[in-house]
Amino acid sequence: MKKFLAIFFMTMIFFAGCCNEEAVEFKTEKISAVDGVFALTHGGKISLSHELMIYSNTSGKVLEKYFKDGDDVKEGQKLFRIGKPDTEAELLQTKAKLGELMTTLAKEMTQKNSVEGLQAEIAELRERVKILEDDLAAGIIHAPIKGQLGVDSVRLGDNVSANETILAKIGRSNPVAVRFEISAAEKNFLSASKPKVSLKFSDGTIYPHAGTINFINDTTAETTFENPDGKLILGDAVQIELDGVKISNALLVPENLIQQRDGENFILVVDENKKAVKKKVSLGGKTGNQFIISDGLTAGDSIIIEDAPNNK
Repeated sequence: MKKFLAIFFMTMIFFAGCCNEEAVEFKTEKISAVDGVFALTHGGKISLSHELMIYSNTSGKVLEKYFKDGDDVKEGQKLFRIGKPDTEAELLQTKAKLGELMTTLAKEMTQKNSVEGLQAEIAELRERVKILEDDLAAGIIHAPIKGQLGVDSVRLGDNVSANETILAKIGRSNPVAVRFEISAAEKNFLSASKPKVSLKFSDGTIYPHAGTINFINDTTAETTFENPDGKLILGDAVQIELDGVKISNALLVPENLIQQRDGENFILVVDENKKAVKKKVSLGGKTGNQFIISDGLTAGDSIIIEDAPNNK
C-alpha cells in the first residue's frame, strides 16, 4: 500500500536543555490522503449467531450449574440455581421449627389443651416458609429457547446481580458469528462497498465458505459463516478479511507507529511549534501492515517514524 502513500522525509533538529546544544536527529513522514480499494482485516473470536443473553432475575451466588459450556439445550431446560446462603439457612431453620411446633400441637390437641397460640405461630411459620421458597425458586434459571450455550458462562460461586449479570449466551453454532469493533467512518465505507468477506485461521489457511457482514450498531460489526461440518469452533481466534473496500481520502499509518494506552490510540507527530507531541487518533481498519486513520490526523501532518530518545 506504500504506492498510495506520498512520503516526504525530512530531518528535524531538537535541542535538549537550555545550555546543552547537542542535537538529536530523527525522521518523519508527511502523509497525504489517497483513494483506493483496500482489503481490511480484523481479529475476532468465533461466537454463536442469533445470540441471546440470559440474565439473572435475582441477586445472589451461583450455587449450581446444570450444563457444560457449549452444550445444546432444550427450551425450558434448567440451567442455573442462583441462591443466597442466608436464605437457604433460614428456610432450613424455619422448617425445623415448624416441624417441632406441629409435634407440640398434636400433643396438646390430644390432651385437649388450648392450641390457639400454637396454631397462630404455625400459620406465621408456614407463610414464612412459602416466602423463602418462592425467593429461592426465583433463582432457578431456565433456557429461554432451544439452542447452544456459549463457552463463557459464569462460574460456580460467582456473585450475580438481578437483571444486570449475563449468566450465559445462547444461540446457534450454524451459522457462527465473528464480531469486532469498528469506527463510524469504517461502517460508512463498508456499507457502501459491500466487500467480499472471508475467514482465516491462525495457521493461515482460508475457510472455504464466504461470509456476510451486517452491523449490530455504529461501533460493532458482525460477520456470519455457515458451519455445516462444525469446523468453526466456538472461542477460537480468527482473522476476518474484508476485500474490495473503496475508500476516498484515506490516511495510512504503519501499525508499528501506533501507541496504545488505556484503550486509546496515539501517534507521535510534529506540531506547529516543531515539537514532538502525542496525538490521539481513531483507527478505521487495518490493511496489510498499516492502519487507516479515521480521526485525529489530517493530510500534511508529519508523523515521527524514528522517535527522539527522550520521547521513547
